[in-house]
Amino acid sequence: PPRLQALRNRDLGGTGASIRAYALHLAADKSTTFAQNIDNFIQCTHDSRETNPQVVMRNMRQFMSGMKNYLVKHGEREFEKEVEKERNKLKPTEFLNLDAILESVMHKLVVRPLKEHLYQLFVEEYTRTGAIQLLADNIQYARTKPMHELGVRARIMPPSEESIETICHLLNTLQEVDSPLDKLENLLACIGTIFNSVKAANQRCVTLGADDFLPLFVWVLVQSGMLAAEIEADYMWGLLHPSLLSGEGGYYLTTLSSAVHVLKNFRSCSEEQSKTLGPGASLDLRMASLSEFRSVLKIVVPDEMHGSIITKTLPVRPNMTTRDVCKIIAHKVRITNPQDYGLFKLVDGEELVVVGHCGAKTNNYQF
Repeated sequence: PPRLQALRNRDLGGTGASIRAYALHLAADKSTTFAQNIDNFIQCTHDSRETNPQVVMRNMRQFMSGMKNYLVKHGEREFEKEVEKERNKLKPTEFLNLDAILESVMHKLVVRPLKEHLYQLFVEEYTRTGAIQLLADNIQYARTKPMHELGVRARIMPPSEESIETICHLLNTLQEVDSPLDKLENLLACIGTIFNSVKAANQRCVTLGADDFLPLFVWVLVQSGMLAAEIEADYMWGLLHPSLLSGEGGYYLTTLSSAVHVLKNFRSCSEEQSKTLGPGASLDLRMASLSEFRSVLKIVVPDEMHGSIITKTLPVRPNMTTRDVCKIIAHKVRITNPQDYGLFKLVDGEELVVVGHCGAKTNNYQF
């Protein structure tokens, strides 16, 4: 099961609590530059004619990073003294994750006041494009289908009813909280519950790779009726700290986006295959594979230590860049030196270079 890696401070109620409290104090004092900048940004965002939620989130993310840098580099009032006091309390083996502390502060000061405005933009945009209705129609359609038509293999037992209740509660909580980090924590808790429930139901004998877990997660989303799944995924992609998007958080957020993509295309792809194969075809043949939905990517990586080839199936999302693909591969296969690897596309036995070095900063080509 996944676990969130270190962006959040290990204990905001302990180490770092005084820094967080002082930053909030600065924001409450309207005579400070820190408070004035935040108030001005929130007001300008509300007054702006910008209706694209992606642009608004990009502005929010840049502003939050900028205000964190302002406090770290310049401080205000007694901020630097508060940081130094906290550092002096640490043991030799501990470090002060100042960026994590300030990130949580910015979520409270910037994201929370703008959440309702941002959600309104999302609903208007996705209603205009038909994305919300498309997802709703496909969820309703998928509820009429057995699990194996969603791609869940017969050998995998689904989560128990009790686990489904827990999962639905976590997904509801995910939609209610305003912090993108809190949303991600609820998503990871939901996925962890799925893993644990399946492991218990299958007597621990089943290993869930992406090609097995993704259909199961699609089924879970259908059971929960989460119509805002795409909005929630995009909200997290747009507002989360970039350091979270290359580890477990990024991997399972990609899984959520991939599941949404499968669902939005489920009915059209299913009906198309029914026409192609005919009514006499078996359900297994009629069922569209995940690769046809372009929701997973099969990769092979050389294992030099054992002289073998490792095969993995990874989730991908629409318009994913090769840089993002490299990050997800490096994380899942535990590659610590991605700069020494290249990304190649294998077509009919011929290798085509996609990325010369996975660690290069210029890998922005769409996948």
